[in-house]
Amino acid sequence: MYGRQKPQLSGEASLAKTYRETWGQDPFALDPAKPAWRQWAVAAGQLGYLFGGPLLGLATIGDFPPLVSDQAIYITGLASVALLFAASFVVIRNAALPRGLPLGANLMFRAGWALCTTFLLLGVGGIVNGYGAPLATRDAPAVAKRETLQRDPARRTCYVAVRAWPGQRRTVDLSTSHAVCEGLDVPIEAIDTPEAVEAAMPDAAVVRLTVGEGRLGLPWLKSVDLAGGPSAAD
Repeated sequence: MYGRQKPQLSGEASLAKTYRETWGQDPFALDPAKPAWRQWAVAAGQLGYLFGGPLLGLATIGDFPPLVSDQAIYITGLASVALLFAASFVVIRNAALPRGLPLGANLMFRAGWALCTTFLLLGVGGIVNGYGAPLATRDAPAVAKRETLQRDPARRTCYVAVRAWPGQRRTVDLSTSHAVCEGLDVPIEAIDTPEAVEAAMPDAAVVRLTVGEGRLGLPWLKSVDLAGGPSAAD
């Protein structure tokens, strides 16, 4: 009565259809005028860049986590993505992209490139800053602790709110082992406790921080231990 509705095409299928109608070929097909091995090598390099950057960045954050506030990490990351997005219009010309690429796909590609490049720079910079750097220990006040909410207690992560910077009331949540978390006689706080509330809390215990003296001037956290016990620097 109303006629059969045409099936909706996915974004990739719609893009391929537009390419075939405009240029007579599938955008994901190999160009017969160029050597196939070279096209496969370029595709492999692009995939390695796009996936390798985030993997390297995440691995570096796990091994050499910078001892800075979460707010500083967010602001720096967003600023890097914004600057690299703008730089992509100079580094990657539209002529280098597939012909007829829709504007939305063009901008999404540039945003993805900026995000992956940010992670890549974070990974490389973190390794240069932290690998083989000397370690030092110092005591810092702890004000509270909390755990994540996984059903399995063995999979939960423990965090301690620590005044990691001497002379400052500001706190940062640092992950530590279950043994350290259980050994600290500090209040248990809610997961979404604001930093302003933590800053107003009194010192309740002392933890020992093992900190890497970064080559680029950015300290990174090796471990959080109980004061008076063994540390990662021993």
